[in-house]
Amino acid sequence: MISGRYGIKHIQSNFELNLVRPIHPKNVDLKASSKYNELIFTLNPSTAISLSYKEQNADEQRFNCYTFSSLTLGYCSEARFSISNSKEKYKALNNDTLMLINGSNEEFKINYYQSLNSILIDEFILYLASSKNSFNWLSPIEELQTGFLSNLSFNESTIGSIVRQEIKRLPQREDFILNKIGINVINNISLNRYLDYFYSIDFVLVEPEDYSIYRSIPKNNIKIETGITILASDSISLSLFGTLYKNNLFGYEDISFNQRSEHHFDKAFGSLNIKLKFLF
Repeated sequence: MISGRYGIKHIQSNFELNLVRPIHPKNVDLKASSKYNELIFTLNPSTAISLSYKEQNADEQRFNCYTFSSLTLGYCSEARFSISNSKEKYKALNNDTLMLINGSNEEFKINYYQSLNSILIDEFILYLASSKNSFNWLSPIEELQTGFLSNLSFNESTIGSIVRQEIKRLPQREDFILNKIGINVINNISLNRYLDYFYSIDFVLVEPEDYSIYRSIPKNNIKIETGITILASDSISLSLFGTLYKNNLFGYEDISFNQRSEHHFDKAFGSLNIKLKFLF
């Protein structure tokens, strides 16, 4: 807190999602850095409102091979064709990379905090949020949509039609928005002087704007966190907890969502976590 009624929160974190596929690119790990800033205004001892801003930037992903249907292109041993292009814009590929992808987003959020004198709920948070998501990719494969090579036959189709169909699955280059409304219910139960049990249930509705749906996407998600906190002292604590999402990270880690990953977002996802907290 910076005064009796105002407070600020700043969080920096790294996000890493590991994913291995049977086809190229086989390793599609996503790493991103996040910065979160929140300005909190206390209305009374049990109520507060806040404005927050979150920014995420993904590390550049570089793939030396890509499989389109059953056609593998690139610079690996399984590749049927190795392609390059002399255009200036492709120099960043260094003649050894078939594709690179970049992504970032920023989210603005309004939060309403209300504490309760209840056995089941300590606090609930209502929020409205809107995130702007930007992705870009670079690859000479888009040159195969037209020209001589595009007319070559492959598996009862043509290279051009195969490439055009698969390009639809790549992240769209135009910015898109994810608008959200949600509620987060939190409770903390003291078991003894050194041990607390806690749970958090978050429900969010998501409405996309300017997003080109490849197949289908969910309209909501639920995030459940529960675990224990070990209180080492008044200023140091260690939390051990699990997190479960109904529809993967949809609505929570927007840097992971685009047409290329869309098909993963109708599946549950969970993680086990450790958090060490210091108070200054």
